[in-house]
Amino acid sequence: MLSILEMGGDYMVYELNPSQFNTIAHLLEGKRINLEIRAVVEGFNPGWVFVDNVMTPSTAMVWSNGIKGFYFLGDVNSQDFNDSLDTYIKYIIAPRIRKMSLSSFEFSGTSPKWDKKLAQIFKGRSLEISKQFVYKLADKPLPKTVENDFNESYSIKEVNSRLLNDDSVNTDLVKESVLEWWGTLKNFNKNGMGYCIVHDKEAVCSCVASSYDGREVQSHIVTKEDYRKKGLATMAVVEFVKESKNRDLNLYWDCMEKNLGSIALAEKIGYKKDYEYTLYEFPI
Repeated sequence: MLSILEMGGDYMVYELNPSQFNTIAHLLEGKRINLEIRAVVEGFNPGWVFVDNVMTPSTAMVWSNGIKGFYFLGDVNSQDFNDSLDTYIKYIIAPRIRKMSLSSFEFSGTSPKWDKKLAQIFKGRSLEISKQFVYKLADKPLPKTVENDFNESYSIKEVNSRLLNDDSVNTDLVKESVLEWWGTLKNFNKNGMGYCIVHDKEAVCSCVASSYDGREVQSHIVTKEDYRKKGLATMAVVEFVKESKNRDLNLYWDCMEKNLGSIALAEKIGYKKDYEYTLYEFPI
């Protein structure tokens, strides 16, 4: 439901209900319309969608709850939307995401034209600029995992409703990732998948589906600090990739340029860099 403030006044930015997200399906065109955007718009992952016109949107701003960031797509020259944007973020968006303990507005464009336009719109802000790398899985054999530290006290478990409801295993690490990307365990159990590594009845490495649109899937990997550099993440990701291939899903990987560990893991598994895009943020 749109608030009175969002519907009137000087704001020409409108929030859609989830049932209306498909009204921007025609804007999902271009190489940089990445999986995180499609996953929200197509109703798989939780998020928000803001547009310039509820009935006939030509410009949209999409929030991914998992990423904790916004993406701009569609017509870069929706003047009323662009003119309202900075003020709308200040008075509507910023208070909302501060409640989520966020201290910055993070966003990306979906084309070079959007990059240029966003720099103009937010020229009064103190922008931090970085790069994101997108990888796709190459058609090559998966690496053989090294199991030197993987003895009988470790086990690889499929992440499903049975495991998540098993009180004999501490799956807090897994559940945290699932809720971050899927909103509810029910939503994950319906569309998600994943693997984790259990040691002493505790999940110590988690690799679960994050962004997903029914055709393509991305994994989110977390390893407890004391269990890092043992090859556990590689083992979990390899199992995730195998299952994704069994389901005829394409594999996607998105990480920051400075996240050298993530890049190294992606390339070890066989992902190849497909493109990069610019990430912006400013304090709120």
